[in-house]
Amino acid sequence: MTGLLRVATALGDIIDGINAKLGQSKTALEAALAELERAPCPSVNIVGNHELYNFDRAALAQAPWLRHGDREYYSFAPAPGWRMVILDPYQLALIGHAQEDPRRQESVALIGAKNPGVDPSGEGGQWFAQVSGEDRRFVPYNGGLGREQLAWLRAELGAASAAGERVLILSHVILHPRACGGDTMVWDYPEALAAISSEEAGGCVVAVLCGHDHFGQYHHDVDTGVHHCTFCSPLNKGDEGYAFGLVQVWDDAIQIRGPRIDDLLPAWRGGKPTGRPAATPCEGEGGACWSPHEIVTLPLRKTKRS
Repeated sequence: MTGLLRVATALGDIIDGINAKLGQSKTALEAALAELERAPCPSVNIVGNHELYNFDRAALAQAPWLRHGDREYYSFAPAPGWRMVILDPYQLALIGHAQEDPRRQESVALIGAKNPGVDPSGEGGQWFAQVSGEDRRFVPYNGGLGREQLAWLRAELGAASAAGERVLILSHVILHPRACGGDTMVWDYPEALAAISSEEAGGCVVAVLCGHDHFGQYHHDVDTGVHHCTFCSPLNKGDEGYAFGLVQVWDDAIQIRGPRIDDLLPAWRGGKPTGRPAATPCEGEGGACWSPHEIVTLPLRKTKRS
């Protein structure tokens, strides 16, 4: 199976925010990257809030482990007929940007209007005292895609649709309010979902893979057919858990394999079912590198242009 692996990713937050206070940012990052470099394929590294607690944007812009050409968000083709779109959910943010950066100034104005309980510094304040519902997303540990990235996303999806490609979107922060606990979405998630469901996109997006919300969540958008998969943090169960897996793509389905799927993508959260299909036990077939394991199959629609 290792010869067929195309991409490895941790979906952001590969180090902890506490590393900065301990003066361990560089050594912690080197240790995490060393593990990813063991993979027999390229790794895709995504900006998470904990990266921004350790490094500012000026440093990250020059980081060879993160940067892809001259873009902080980009796309590539891991296999014929497939396009991976890597989003940067902190183009708008209170964290990481220099004080004079226009993106930070825009973020300060946005948060000031949406959540007056947040201090412009991104620290202190009573973040949830004056907001409710989906407005709880307007807090410093989330961010926004911004107008420029959203325009780029619409163009990417239009190009993918015209080429007959299927698209996987990767983002640290979640794009759908039902794919998380309700307070870990990107600030401008409605615009992102509008791009995904647009006529130009033609139904090319089949799944959105995210992290950020430690407890994980699954949501199948029946209107678009998109599977929103928010994978659990390995912090939940530590060394006793199995918050890792293998994603395989086919013309008619996505299959997620892992030693224990509930550790990676939960079937239940808060006593309620997530709607995730049931996991099926397997004994090693399908090329997974561990046995036994479990598999979840997510069916795909035909694209509007297929």
